[in-house]
Amino acid sequence: MEEPKIIKNPEVFEEYFIPTRILHREDQLMGIRNDLKPLLSGKKARNIVLYGCPGTGKTCIAKYVVDELRKEFPALYAYVNCWKEESGFKILYNISKNFSSSFIQRKGISKDELLDIIERKIQGIQGIVILDEFDKLSDERILYDLLSLSGITLILISNKPNALQWFDPRIRSRLSSADIIDFPLYKTEEILDILKDRREWGLIPGTVTVSQLERIAGASEGDARKGIEILRIASIEAENRDLDKITDDVIEKSIPKVPDTQKHKLDALNPYQKLILKVLNSKPMDSGNLFSELQSLSEKQGLERIVDRTFRKYMERLVNLGLVRASGKGRWRKYSKS
Repeated sequence: MEEPKIIKNPEVFEEYFIPTRILHREDQLMGIRNDLKPLLSGKKARNIVLYGCPGTGKTCIAKYVVDELRKEFPALYAYVNCWKEESGFKILYNISKNFSSSFIQRKGISKDELLDIIERKIQGIQGIVILDEFDKLSDERILYDLLSLSGITLILISNKPNALQWFDPRIRSRLSSADIIDFPLYKTEEILDILKDRREWGLIPGTVTVSQLERIAGASEGDARKGIEILRIASIEAENRDLDKITDDVIEKSIPKVPDTQKHKLDALNPYQKLILKVLNSKPMDSGNLFSELQSLSEKQGLERIVDRTFRKYMERLVNLGLVRASGKGRWRKYSKS
């Protein structure tokens, strides 16, 4: 088998990869460590809410600190991405599956039974649950149920600082003492340091220059994940061309390939959000009429009806993505396609 010329460890560039050292997030690291530290002495830890734009290190650092803690303390642990597993059943099933060493039959089991399994598993031992993209939850009751379990510490992750705003007041009350930690965009020089680190662990020495990494860092717009993805694509392209080094033209060709396009945004929408855009394709509409139209179309397509709070969360997401424009307030709020 031919020896690789560029990439020595492809895992370094994968989204799930957790580095052995964390750069330029010292305050966030210390905050999460301090919040979880009581677990080491058998006390209840503090719930945590992490927010910041995509690619600012939220998920990576949360997993890093939990892995670090579990080397000293035998806590149960589950990670769930609520964008992919947004229903209450799927979330509880994933948590119970991660907490249990035995097989759990998915078919025929209820949410209450899954909660019972989780509660039994945390008797005498603490559990840590990371809910990534928690504002995508379709059933916020699940969050209330998990907060009711004294042996569970939640780490909630969102791109939005106001993610808790639309949740039930009882949930907000239970999270009133949570530590809210901000992850700002990385500076260009900070992304450069991260890319140098990934270069050291993932690429063969001498295959990419500092000036090329500076070009990638500048194109990353504060998003470390974007920068790492550009470097990954450039590395693969160089190997496909049978090059010994990554060239400048390969770097330039790789930058537009990063999935940050309108199509990528549309592909990431759930069925309800896609229906909303379909309705707004014809004409602008006020909030009330849009909600009614969405309910009608949902029923025709065999989707469950959603509550008003969920509708508002979906609209906020579409506005944040730049796919929908909003004007006015309250019942007079009007939406149109961007």
